[in-house]
Amino acid sequence: MDKSKVFRLVLIPIVAGLIVTLIVQRFMTVSEQATSAPQVEMVSVVLVATKEPIPARTKLSETQFIVKQIPKEMAAGTEFAEISEVAGQINTVDLQPGEVVLRQRVVPEGQGALPYRIPEGMRAVTIRMDELNGVGGYPNEGDLVDLILFLPEKKVDKPVEFTFPASSRILHEAVLVLAKGPYTSDGAKPKTEGAPLTSITLALTPQQATEVVLAEQVGYIKMLLRPALKQPDTGKYQTDEAKYRNNPWVMTVPADPSTPNR
Repeated sequence: MDKSKVFRLVLIPIVAGLIVTLIVQRFMTVSEQATSAPQVEMVSVVLVATKEPIPARTKLSETQFIVKQIPKEMAAGTEFAEISEVAGQINTVDLQPGEVVLRQRVVPEGQGALPYRIPEGMRAVTIRMDELNGVGGYPNEGDLVDLILFLPEKKVDKPVEFTFPASSRILHEAVLVLAKGPYTSDGAKPKTEGAPLTSITLALTPQQATEVVLAEQVGYIKMLLRPALKQPDTGKYQTDEAKYRNNPWVMTVPADPSTPNR
């Protein structure tokens, strides 16, 4: 057998086998390295999808956001994972395009600082309050109260002498209590426990607030605490002292059934 035939039949297959073996070993090494490499854990975050910044104090909607995946190691832990968690909340600062929405930058409607707890269409107004006209100081944030206006007797001597009898009437019903005083200058609660009640902040429409401010100046406002369960309103009820002067209350004592008739 000549040398060329030996080379073709023996050496070439051996060399080819070695090359294939090296390729397979290299592929297996790369595969093992890829398999042993740590997998990057991803998490979902909500991003601002608008082209313009979202101004502060905006009620957020689902159309303003998208969800994307980022490595968990890059997350702060206060992100939202779903758009439904953000929708309906109010941002306390401007939100920039592409910004990851963090929980500390939004508040649920009706929660947070006082401006975020005022119902839509209402205004916050603070009136003087003490333990007596404030139902023993009990009304708390979220309670509903009725406001009664008491007007003392008033005498007018021009053009003719006339006396307005003392009267009282229901001013407004089911008024929401937003906050109760006293508060410090920065709006925080005082550190002293058991501090006397000095004010109540109510949610009223602009028209109602105008009436309450005037009523506080000309008379005396007293609160009625409403039950926790919903109750029907009384309506525009009022009375005056003439009712009691003209119809004095007479106490009657029922007869003792054990006493024989005479």
